[in-house]
Amino acid sequence: MKAAQWGKTLLATMLAGAMLTACSGNENSPATNNGNNAVPASAEGSADPLAKYEPIEGKKYTISWLPYEKVPVPEDAEMVKYYEEKFNVDFDIWNLDHANVVELFNMRLAAGEIPDYNRNAVKTNTLPQYVDQGVLAEIPEEVIKKYMPNIYENAMKLDPNWLKYASVDGKIYGLPILSDAAEFRTTIVWRGDWLEKVGITKTPDTLEEFEEAFYKFTNEDPDGNGVKDTYGLSQSGLQAIFGAFGVLPGYGPHKWQDWFWMEKDGKIVNAAVMPEAKEALKLLNKWYKDGVLDPEFITGENTGDYWGISHAFVNGKIGFTGHGQNQHWYEPLAEIEGDKGGRNYEELAKKDPAIAKSIRYGLPPVGLNGERTLFANNYVDAPVIVFGKQLEDEPDKLGKILQILEHNMGTTKENFYTANLGIKGKHWDSDDETLRTFKILPPYNEMEGNVYGAGIFASDFLTFTMNEVKNEWARKNGFSEGAVRNKLIGALPSDDMYKAELIKLRDEAYISIITGDKPVDYFDEFVKKWYAAGGDQATKEANEWQANLTK
Repeated sequence: MKAAQWGKTLLATMLAGAMLTACSGNENSPATNNGNNAVPASAEGSADPLAKYEPIEGKKYTISWLPYEKVPVPEDAEMVKYYEEKFNVDFDIWNLDHANVVELFNMRLAAGEIPDYNRNAVKTNTLPQYVDQGVLAEIPEEVIKKYMPNIYENAMKLDPNWLKYASVDGKIYGLPILSDAAEFRTTIVWRGDWLEKVGITKTPDTLEEFEEAFYKFTNEDPDGNGVKDTYGLSQSGLQAIFGAFGVLPGYGPHKWQDWFWMEKDGKIVNAAVMPEAKEALKLLNKWYKDGVLDPEFITGENTGDYWGISHAFVNGKIGFTGHGQNQHWYEPLAEIEGDKGGRNYEELAKKDPAIAKSIRYGLPPVGLNGERTLFANNYVDAPVIVFGKQLEDEPDKLGKILQILEHNMGTTKENFYTANLGIKGKHWDSDDETLRTFKILPPYNEMEGNVYGAGIFASDFLTFTMNEVKNEWARKNGFSEGAVRNKLIGALPSDDMYKAELIKLRDEAYISIITGDKPVDYFDEFVKKWYAAGGDQATKEANEWQANLTK
């Protein structure tokens, strides 16, 4: 697939007069003149094609470094100095506000500056554009395998296509970030006290048992206030119901679920237009008519503040939810000093600790096909670590950067913690030799780690995790069961033209059918509209993407 097919952005205009300067080794450009261009002695006359990537012993590299940051990193930050001394380098830290990082990055590019290392401004869907502009270095897979052996092995084990997500025309241009949350699906949470109040002792497991609980929550006054003002579920719970019919159409509160593609009969299809979704909508329409589905489901369960909170659940309006992820719901863990649990647990405990303790963490309903189906993130996350084009002329520096990443992210858990948190015994400590838990020491527990440079030399490749205890809790409570991941990673070429309109068509049709404004059979008309409005092209591109991925 040609990179040009993925389209151009305004970046082309910004870079038109600057790229020749940026990529020609202009001696006045600080980003392209970091260190000399000496060839490693080991590479001279060597038959080893990878020898040129070997860092030159004794050479002090200057590396321009664009990290993920929440607040600006001071030039004299302690962990910057720590790693400069450890690796014999000088870091030129690019402080670009995360909220506007892409715009600021593009401005630096237009000025002829390209960072050697970039963790924060390129994603899988924008990477081809930057490749087209000639600002990214190619990284052969064998180089990654040699200089990042532990990271490479673990990442490929999690997703054999790991590097393909950062490939253009068969060449690798980055290292995709991996998500620690990907192992776990979204939530199934019940008000345990309500279940007991309406006489249900077994946590609902099948679609029929879910339905029984929803009707009892609505009709049998589970909060005991004598008023018929409770409901079974609201917007965040809908995905579990669609999942019981074997589809995840994306309609719900969380934008990362909006554009969900599944595999059917060897082809990629958008779940929103599958006939199984029509059957789910028919059931949801019945529940809406019967007053079981919250009539305000359209506005969602969160009314402000932190996005992961289901206010409808916390405030006793509904007895079931699928809002957020497991870290928003977990109970306080004894292994973690001072732990208050997830935000929803914490909010419930403020109202009544007994209610919080009664929470039941269930499984997605067993569907009509005998399977459990609920959304989970992909292991490959959107951001991609990329490297400046100038490193193709200084491959030993690229090798040096990969060595730094391997040391920090792939060698030992303590090195991993040091990169993320700072120096053990000063910035953080642990009473556990295996480092399953840790605590940030005063006064650093009151400040953002970027202030002293913690975290800016860390990335996510899942060789190690700092969430081991929470992950164990999630596994114990079944959050790994029923996880289904999007078959499409990244953007389609036509997304800018069609995606927003296709999502709008879906939402309008689904809401109209659920509320009865349109008959259930309107779904068939919606499907025709969806394909005609760009769905045909999107489906074609999704399958081309899959075909290229499997080459």
